[in-house]
Amino acid sequence: MSEPQTRLLVVKAAMVSNGGAARDIMRNLPEISRKFETKFACLNILESQRKSIESLGVEVLCPDNQWEIEGGLWNEISAKQDRSSKRAWEGLDGIRRAVEWADAIHLTTGAGSMDFASLVPDSKPLHLHFLESKPGIFDDVNHLNSDGTGFWRAKLVHMLQFYHRRRIISSFQRFKKNKSWVINANSKFSASRLWKEYQIEGGVLYPVVDISEFNSNPTNEEKEALRKLRSQGIPYLVTVGNMSRFKGVFEALEHVSGCDLDLVVIGGGSSEQNQLFRKKADSLGVDVQILSNLNSIEMCAIFRNARAVVGFSHGEAFGLTPVEAMAIGTPPLFVDFGGYTDTIVDGVNGRLLSRGDLEAWRKAFEQAKDEETRESWAREGVTRIQELGLTPERHVERLKKSIDSITTV
Repeated sequence: MSEPQTRLLVVKAAMVSNGGAARDIMRNLPEISRKFETKFACLNILESQRKSIESLGVEVLCPDNQWEIEGGLWNEISAKQDRSSKRAWEGLDGIRRAVEWADAIHLTTGAGSMDFASLVPDSKPLHLHFLESKPGIFDDVNHLNSDGTGFWRAKLVHMLQFYHRRRIISSFQRFKKNKSWVINANSKFSASRLWKEYQIEGGVLYPVVDISEFNSNPTNEEKEALRKLRSQGIPYLVTVGNMSRFKGVFEALEHVSGCDLDLVVIGGGSSEQNQLFRKKADSLGVDVQILSNLNSIEMCAIFRNARAVVGFSHGEAFGLTPVEAMAIGTPPLFVDFGGYTDTIVDGVNGRLLSRGDLEAWRKAFEQAKDEETRESWAREGVTRIQELGLTPERHVERLKKSIDSITTV
């Protein structure tokens, strides 16, 4: 008779934004539910996500009156958002019974998640998937305006966040003295930040990329999508992100200027931010296009036909974008900082370049045009994805190993 499965409560507060962390959980839950007896808890969720999870036979715990993320300067300074998420967790019907039911808990960081830990007794094994620190808490880049202005305001806001910073640091202290609580970061870079910011040593549990989502050859639907989105024959680069300074989208303009290439931004920001971005592009002589709410077919079309996919983020924890570029076969050209260094091997499957070295970037744009180079980097890109084991099976295998290590303490 086989041993009963470990009962695992999977927790992630915010799902409705459907960002990288939420998509990663959705990709992994089918395999998690095969390896563990599983329940899922959150504070907000899309109906499509709920149906998908429940179709696996997994119970979903989520408040009827779903929690909403609150932005704004006062929230950044006072940690009001964190206190509201704590109240939401405490008021979630059935959550304490679920904690008691579980043999272990798998918690993923993000807005509202860390306050869940206050419901977990020290004796309950807990695995934390650490993706990144709350933006702006340990640096001031996130407080700058999109174009890099607002230096003194950013410094002031960062200084005024001392209470919020202290609160976040204290939420990690229980991991230092509890052998039943462990942390895995989502990249080597994130693991280094975990040590720098909290003096906690953690392992690495990479996220998942489902390369089956990306066809090796363009479909008819993809070709039609490209015709609708782009004028034919005009070479372009593509970058992905919102208009925050952290994502470095404005800096992309400065590196593309004078290279006879358009810049396509997948994401963008408010109408005011987009208008400011276009004004900056005009001043630098760069033709730009901002595309939002693309489906997977449209994104594949834009990626596949680009000269390269570029990124200038200020410390991306892992960064799925270069991996997605590799899966499609488009050269990834990214700054040599952050989680990008986990996936790109410079000159082998893409380029890692210094921010501000405009001549090096110009040469890389030309290098990415060479067909032999593109084909070689595409082959090596797929090899790199396989080496990192970015599949649900490998992810859950590593997760199970971590869970087993704390449930047998």
